[in-house]
Amino acid sequence: MITKELKEYAEHHWISFQKTITDISSNGKNSLVNSNTEIYCFDDICLSIFNKNKASTSADGLSITEKEIELIEFKSGFKRKITKKSFQKEMGFCKEAGKICKDYWKLFFKNQKKEIDELVSSIRNKAVESYITLEKHIFPRCNETNIHMPLKYVVVIDEDEIDYMEDTLSDLAGKGNAQDNHFTSIKRALYRLTNQFDVSGTPYYYDQIAVLSAQDFYYRLQKRNGKSKKPTPECV
Repeated sequence: MITKELKEYAEHHWISFQKTITDISSNGKNSLVNSNTEIYCFDDICLSIFNKNKASTSADGLSITEKEIELIEFKSGFKRKITKKSFQKEMGFCKEAGKICKDYWKLFFKNQKKEIDELVSSIRNKAVESYITLEKHIFPRCNETNIHMPLKYVVVIDEDEIDYMEDTLSDLAGKGNAQDNHFTSIKRALYRLTNQFDVSGTPYYYDQIAVLSAQDFYYRLQKRNGKSKKPTPECV
């Protein structure tokens, strides 16, 4: 729980750092979520605090409401056209050998896993360094408050959770191997960053971590903006 008046501080010092979610979730070519809702660009905030060469790795966005504080990371690269469930082994046919090359597919999926592991590692590093930036560089500048605000870390990825519902249920039931389930793998990587306590019993890190598809994040955003009917999500 946060006991600092971050909302008041942000309104006085960070107005110029407000951007639309469309801009903040952009990878330079496409936006993961298209929305004119404005939040703070946490990347820009960090660049304003640190020397350019020493800027911390940071989450993309920061949302502050009357009820909670959220650091939001938008991450593309999880959506795969070829998965272990959808691949056609015939595509690995080797003309020279006159047969399907099993080594080709082994190497293909090994490289895919390495890329996914790097994405997950990046998400975790950003969660850790973003928290340190808040705790050590931003909160000391804010006034104390009697209102305790939960701090959340939200990861939004370019994958549809329903595609992995079967894996998710199996993982929760302790059955099978949900290695291709990006949602559960990210949650596992971030598990130790919630509800930790130091030797004096003071809590630190995040109160809650959520991993959402772009569609679900957009729907949640619409609900917060007063649109209760589930819209057609404008997501990549």
